[in-house]
Amino acid sequence: MSKKVSALLAALLALTAVMAGCGSQNLEVKLTPDTTAANGEAEKNEVTEQVTTLQIQEEIPEETISEDVTVTEETTPMPEEVKEEVTEEVTESVVLEQEETQAPVVTEPPAKTQAEVPQTTQPPAPTEPVFVQEVEPTYINGILIVNKTYPLPPSYAPGCLSSDTDAAFKKMAADAYAEGLTLWVQSGYRSYDLQKDLYNRYVARDGQVAADTYSARPGHSEHQSGLAFDLNTIDDSFANTAEGQWVAQNCHKYGFIVRYPKGKEHLTGYQYESWHLRYLGVDTATAVYESGLCLEEYLGITSEYSY
Repeated sequence: MSKKVSALLAALLALTAVMAGCGSQNLEVKLTPDTTAANGEAEKNEVTEQVTTLQIQEEIPEETISEDVTVTEETTPMPEEVKEEVTEEVTESVVLEQEETQAPVVTEPPAKTQAEVPQTTQPPAPTEPVFVQEVEPTYINGILIVNKTYPLPPSYAPGCLSSDTDAAFKKMAADAYAEGLTLWVQSGYRSYDLQKDLYNRYVARDGQVAADTYSARPGHSEHQSGLAFDLNTIDDSFANTAEGQWVAQNCHKYGFIVRYPKGKEHLTGYQYESWHLRYLGVDTATAVYESGLCLEEYLGITSEYSY
């Protein structure tokens, strides 16, 4: 018997052992010891190919493999709790994948055409007024102007009445006292922030339209200049007192004017205030008093908010 035949018989015997139930772990195919090195590899490869061919074609048909797999799947059913867990995981995975890949649905109203957009020449008044930012103080004919048109910046802060204003008031108060009248400063210098607090309080109480007739927006108050003050009683009744009548007729002699005179509300922007005096110096104050004009008329300026 040739060496080649001997190797083939050994392989057949090993295959028979497999079919009889022997485990694949105990299966070993050995060539006879006298196989030469020159021909050994070629013969082993040939024997392996023949064993593989026999194993596929004759002993383990494809139908048998398919049936065995089917039986295994049917005889080991998946427990119900495992099925539910797997189903939940698959469902969550699908939902997350859809949320990541689908664009969100946006329900925005269609853009208005140009014809639909209302055209306004002036924006509505804001709920919280936009106050003055940094601007330069305005001087006209050497007079510092502070009204609704010409504001002071928040940084303008002399901190008190000017020395000229204070000296002129003391002289006026002394002369009035000599005639049996008493004058005092009820409200003098006010900072930008203090005026802002006061104005916002009036707006909250009476509304912005009403507040604008008697209170200045921050930056627009003459009190911030240190050149103006309110006398005695801040009330319409002051005009009918002896002090109020004396001040109206004599304050220009000390360099003051009644800043918001009666009948000039549409020009000054404020109601009549008999108690509010502004220092201009004796010469200018006398000229304004004798003209019968308010300061806006005298200088040819306006007093209107632009916002």
